[in-house]
Amino acid sequence: MDQRSATDSRQAAPRAQDRGGLGPVGLTGRFPLTDLPTGVLLLLVAVGLPRTVLADLDVVAPESGLLYYVLALAPFAIWLAVAVVRRSRRPFADFAVLGAVYGLSLIAVHLALWDAAAGYGNRPPAGAVDFAGQFSGGWYDVALRAHVSAVALLIGVGSGLAVALVAVIARAWRTRRGRWAG
Repeated sequence: MDQRSATDSRQAAPRAQDRGGLGPVGLTGRFPLTDLPTGVLLLLVAVGLPRTVLADLDVVAPESGLLYYVLALAPFAIWLAVAVVRRSRRPFADFAVLGAVYGLSLIAVHLALWDAAAGYGNRPPAGAVDFAGQFSGGWYDVALRAHVSAVALLIGVGSGLAVALVAVIARAWRTRRGRWAG
């Protein structure tokens, strides 16, 4: 193969950014349905997971003190900072999708740690136990996990929607401020 044909084939291959998909390392390009780079979205999801993991393993008890509240609230402070500072064409979609992915990650953590020695399955929330109590036999465990999963998804989506609203307001404020300055 000569040098010219190798150059032509490299130029013909679409770049990850052009495809809107994942790049060679998996973190370049935009996350689907958003203007957020995939790496940024995954990082914003990841900052919320330490509290979930530590609480599910009984390392940090819920509402137990300063460490718990820092682990619980700092991720959302970071989300809000990104929502206010970062410019986006689709601020609502950015954070709605972020919330959905975060909710799915909460489900994954809860279910992965469910059967751990100190895992979530050994002490599920009272609301989940009450809900699952309506079912008998093998359906009890399914209902228990389904309830926990539904609540986790609602927490993620609700958090994402709240921050999405802030992002939309920040974008409107920046746009309006830009018109006044110009």
